[in-house]
Amino acid sequence: MKALIEQLKAARAVSTPLIMITSPDQPGIAQEITEKLNGDTPVVSWDRAAGLAPRNKQGIQALKALIENAKTAGVIDSEFSLKDLAPASTGAASAMRFAKYLPKHSVLIAFSLDRFLKSEEEGSTVQAILNLRDLFKSDNRTLIGLSPSFVFPSEIQHDVILLDDPLPTNEGYTRVVNELYDAAGLKAPKKEDTEKITRAVRGLSAFESEQVLSMSLALNQGKCIDLESAWDLKRAAVSKVAGLTMTLTGPSLDDLFGLDNVVKQLGRLFQGPNPPELVVRVDEIDKSMAGLGSRGGPGDNTGISQDLNQQFLVNMEDNGWDGAILVGIRGSGKTVLTQSIGAKFSVPTISMDTGAMKAAGGGIVGTSEHAFREAFRTFKSIGGSRVLVLATCNKLDVLPPELMRRFKLGIFYFDLPSKQERDSLWPVYLKKYGLDLKSERPNDEGWTGAEIRNCCELAFKMNVPVKEVGEESIVPVTQSDPQSVLDLRQMAHDRFKSASKPGRYLMPSETSGEGTTFAAPTVRKLNLGGQ
Repeated sequence: MKALIEQLKAARAVSTPLIMITSPDQPGIAQEITEKLNGDTPVVSWDRAAGLAPRNKQGIQALKALIENAKTAGVIDSEFSLKDLAPASTGAASAMRFAKYLPKHSVLIAFSLDRFLKSEEEGSTVQAILNLRDLFKSDNRTLIGLSPSFVFPSEIQHDVILLDDPLPTNEGYTRVVNELYDAAGLKAPKKEDTEKITRAVRGLSAFESEQVLSMSLALNQGKCIDLESAWDLKRAAVSKVAGLTMTLTGPSLDDLFGLDNVVKQLGRLFQGPNPPELVVRVDEIDKSMAGLGSRGGPGDNTGISQDLNQQFLVNMEDNGWDGAILVGIRGSGKTVLTQSIGAKFSVPTISMDTGAMKAAGGGIVGTSEHAFREAFRTFKSIGGSRVLVLATCNKLDVLPPELMRRFKLGIFYFDLPSKQERDSLWPVYLKKYGLDLKSERPNDEGWTGAEIRNCCELAFKMNVPVKEVGEESIVPVTQSDPQSVLDLRQMAHDRFKSASKPGRYLMPSETSGEGTTFAAPTVRKLNLGGQ
């Protein structure tokens, strides 16, 4: 993909009048545009607080010419001067009306323009922008709108060119590091150290990364960049994106039993030639996609679920991301695995809370969609093409077949632990909560790993024997909701990979010794979209 400035120059060369640029750093890209366009190009800017203002010497002359042209047209009086222009043009619509009087070849950069395109009250702004199209096209003038994201009203959606200012590449972050060390009078770090530093700020804008690294340098008395501080500051920066939480630690994989197959397959991925550099965990992806309707069919009419689905489809396909869907009984270890695998291989994990992203919209058109795009922009910047998406799921029938196919590692089914696996789990949790390893245990037939953990935790907190807690306080899911367990097993039987053993999951029979009271099913035929 051509660099943004090259794209912009190409658009200017063919007199493209209306260009919108999505950018995480509006001041930074505005400055770059001003510096890298032809030196004779008049550049002016607009924002809601300052109104119209020059960005270079030619911009001053352009605004003076605007005033004279407006006087000639009779829209302002003869006493109107340059100092009157800023307060008269703070409104978006008024600024766009003034813009028609800019001289030829001028460039107008409008900050946060998307804010003024969304409501019916801003209809005059939309019309004023549309009025500029043919005027600007005729004499090589350009309106460049900036915003983190855009949702275009129908009146202008076919009249604008949309460009993207991506987050920095590794080279861009390296430049930030070298410039920072040079400004501090320090010797540039070694290549391997630079790689560690840039990894700590991937996913941040150039401005954010410079601030994070400067603070981490200051926290280390200016000797060198403190990586721990940089990662802490990055976690805080990532959390500013609605619905995202980044972690570097998690539960130990050594505490998980009965998941040998899925752990082995994911481990091979991390030990391969192109291991993941980011894990994205999505809990209950089926709830995120519920608005699509069954099998991706008709659902809600807001477009929010549809947009999220499209973002997954496009990003996982275009960027070559890997993924796995984890299905199973609640408490069977799905969520814990997604929290653990990144930490095991020293890779950051980002939790994606799509519910929080949708709630962040607050009913404002396009706000949820903006949160989705910011999230995927962050994933791509941090992990590039090496992103592993792990999605837990309870209801596969709401996931479109084309989305399930993007999860190239397939679908893993997490069943109840076997007796041997349960026997291995008890010492882990007894030790974790400081309980006697020889404690008498309750009958744990049909228990999940989470229920064994909960039993030990409650025994510790209540200061009562483990067996007593198990008999009085733990009601396993196989008793509280046996039908859901049976339904999941029937759905998974001979269709999904087993999380515990190589090959497909096979539902155990009563005599299999796997600790289940369910007989082998008469398998229902489900449309799983080719799965």
